[in-house]
Amino acid sequence: MRWGWERLAALAGVIPVVLWVIGVLIQESSDMPGDEPTGEQLLSWYVNDEQTIVAAAFVFMLGALFFLVFLGALRVRLLAAEGPAGFLTTIAFAAGVAVGIFLLMLPAPDMAAALSNDELSPDAALAVNTLGDMFFLGAELSAALLLAAAGLLFLQTRVLQVWLGWAGLLLGFPLWTILVAVLLWMRPVVGEPVTARPPEPIH
Repeated sequence: MRWGWERLAALAGVIPVVLWVIGVLIQESSDMPGDEPTGEQLLSWYVNDEQTIVAAAFVFMLGALFFLVFLGALRVRLLAAEGPAGFLTTIAFAAGVAVGIFLLMLPAPDMAAALSNDELSPDAALAVNTLGDMFFLGAELSAALLLAAAGLLFLQTRVLQVWLGWAGLLLGFPLWTILVAVLLWMRPVVGEPVTARPPEPIH
């Protein structure tokens, strides 16, 4: 049993969910338009709440970076359980990276629009705002693949509790991330790190 960076990094899975919630709350504190806003309403929002939008986006993006740290810890544990081939581990890791990238870009359109609000027209503000929906859809689809691949590994290898294999469908991605992070931290890595053997002397 040993402590490693991957075990400490597992706790990073709690941080992104907290930062995502904080980022959403910061944005909700602004005068954000409701459903189906007009271009004029969006442009007014970008002009009047520039600092709030930028702060919310920065916090949310920071959460996406911490998610990538957690993903590295998850990959180490899944690969150790599955073996060198790591077919499902590779799929889960690739899907997780896609989730991180999409979430990193999710608030970017509103952030960019707020920073350049003096150069936007109402039509441009409306077009920019819809880009966030595309990034959200990409994150959802990628998260579904991550949950499926990781869930199959949980069922096959029992690296974590078997019920986590289907819990993601019921609990949702954020709660699943927190549960997996805590359970990875609670289960230390078994075994000692492999050290390189000295070269054999030449006779």
